[in-house]
Amino acid sequence: MRKKYQHSAYYYAYHYGWTYSEARTYTGKYLDKHTYRPRMRERADGVWNSKDWFKYQNSSKEFDSSFNPLVLLACAAVDIGIAMRDTVRKLTDPVERDRIKRELMRDLRRIRRPFYYAREVERRRQLAIERRKINRRRTTASMPTPEELLKAWDERKTSREAMIRLGGMIHDLECYVDNYLKIDENGKVVGRNRGIRGWLRDNMPELSAKYKTLMRYKALAVRLRQVTETKDPKPTSKLLKKPYHEAVKTILADEKPIFSHVFAALEYMLAPETVMLDAPKVRKEQRKGNERRSKVRRRAKT
Repeated sequence: MRKKYQHSAYYYAYHYGWTYSEARTYTGKYLDKHTYRPRMRERADGVWNSKDWFKYQNSSKEFDSSFNPLVLLACAAVDIGIAMRDTVRKLTDPVERDRIKRELMRDLRRIRRPFYYAREVERRRQLAIERRKINRRRTTASMPTPEELLKAWDERKTSREAMIRLGGMIHDLECYVDNYLKIDENGKVVGRNRGIRGWLRDNMPELSAKYKTLMRYKALAVRLRQVTETKDPKPTSKLLKKPYHEAVKTILADEKPIFSHVFAALEYMLAPETVMLDAPKVRKEQRKGNERRSKVRRRAKT
């Protein structure tokens, strides 16, 4: 016995002359069956070629005589129940819920972005100009030569004094290179001149790839100047001459040339409230613990 597919396109095409059905819901299928459809399929064997048959099948421009509004409402209720069931199933699934949340936040960002930037564009441009503006520094130190910089780079890990000297040289080099902003005829910031990066690319290609590392040493020198309240045009190299500043003496007391330790010590001197652990106190507690353990060992031996 041949199986009848009553909800397939072939079934509708055979019984109602439709080429296909795009219905995905019970309501859509019911309306497909009972509403006026002008597009019909004519079979080649001549069985459905009768115009009278099409005229009879499409006699009503709205609904056939067999249309029942109550059945249509029942189909709509079933579709609403199915939609609610699928929605609840998606919301209870953590993976699907996370996907819906990410898509919703993405859409909200896309909607909010033009309104936000249209309102803030002028203010943000003015803030960017002020933030990017770098006043021309002055220093009594001469411009470092490529040979001096390369020598300081090779000696940077020998002592803390060498690390500070390298950062001071990079800081002084900034006074002799062009790093001004580029502003067009409308007063907008369109870029910045080459500055230290361009000078390294032209004069010291071997250190050009180490630009970020050199900027870290420069930041080290800047923080030391902030701690010691050193003002221009006094160079950083003057801080390494005796008599030392109290902060410089503290930094140079430890001979381990570890960049992270020096940087953290300067950060603590600038803002001790932002450091969760007091390094001197921690070392003091560790020293007391070591003394207690050594006493216990000596007592055990005796």
